[in-house]
Amino acid sequence: MGFKDFNEYSAEEISLWLIAQGLGEQSSKFLAEGVDGDFLLTLSADDLKNDLGLTSLQAKKLMKNIEFSKTIGASDEKGKEVDKLMREVNELEEKVQVLQHAVKAKDREIAELRNKISGMQVTETRSPAPPQPVPHSPAHAPKPAPTPAPAPMGRRVVGGAARGAAGGAVKGAIVGAILPGMDAADGAAAGAAVGAFGGGVGGLRGGRRR
Repeated sequence: MGFKDFNEYSAEEISLWLIAQGLGEQSSKFLAEGVDGDFLLTLSADDLKNDLGLTSLQAKKLMKNIEFSKTIGASDEKGKEVDKLMREVNELEEKVQVLQHAVKAKDREIAELRNKISGMQVTETRSPAPPQPVPHSPAHAPKPAPTPAPAPMGRRVVGGAARGAAGGAVKGAIVGAILPGMDAADGAAAGAAVGAFGGGVGGLRGGRRR
């Protein structure tokens, strides 16, 4: 328990204080006059001698003890203030520790999130790209065989006439040898002419059908 400030002492406490100072015989007069700590601080050495019956030596001693008690009270008050400040410091340190733990926890969460993000980026970088579809070229249909160009009309007619002439000559020669009055050469010539005409007409008809 700390000391009270001297000005807070009651008359009874001042009486006890005087006893502790070796002035017990004067304590009753102080108590009878109702001298408390606040009032005692206003008294001078002459007041102590004239009003309260102290000798000069006792008055000087009392004045020194009052100053000493005031110092103790001030020191004790400072001690109380220091204790109060220390309690506040301890409370602030506890709060700082709590905040530091919270910051460390958040730092761990941030580090874990960064690791996850880095892992996802590495996976995306290393994963092979999906194969691109190969465009299917349309199957080439076989080219149709070229249509043979039709033979010229004149060639068909000439060919047919030639074949007809050859066949008619043979037939005419056979007929000329059989019939009286006609030799084989005349029959062949006549047959060739008739056959040529017939073959040419046949070739012309065949070209029109086409």
